[in-house]
Amino acid sequence: MKISLRKSRSLFLSLAPIAVLATTSVLAQSGPFPIAQQINCDRPQGDVEVRACIRFRYETSDKRLNDVYKQLLAKLKGEERSLLVEAQLGWIKLRDNNCEFETYRSRGGTGYRGFLNECLDRMTKARTAELEKY
Repeated sequence: MKISLRKSRSLFLSLAPIAVLATTSVLAQSGPFPIAQQINCDRPQGDVEVRACIRFRYETSDKRLNDVYKQLLAKLKGEERSLLVEAQLGWIKLRDNNCEFETYRSRGGTGYRGFLNECLDRMTKARTAELEKY
């Protein structure tokens, strides 16, 4: 799989408000990609490309979660819909805090962002699977 890195986060501009909350809580800390080139994530070369691919996987998982969330939200009404919104906001805080805790000891190290994005990716995929069951 090849990805094209850009200097913007246009991927997130079209997401629903809840999705923006989900991504900005952690991604706002990291800034745009520093390189505008093609990376082969099947065979990344060096630490910079590995970290970029980890981040790309998380961003892809986050987009999938937001798509599933929006589809589910559209099917719900009233109190059930409100409960899902509240649950999702709570889950975002849980995910972000859990991943910050899980990677706390690597803060300041060169692998910190990669470890953080791997945690976010793992938890986001699990939440997506939960929402898909409804």
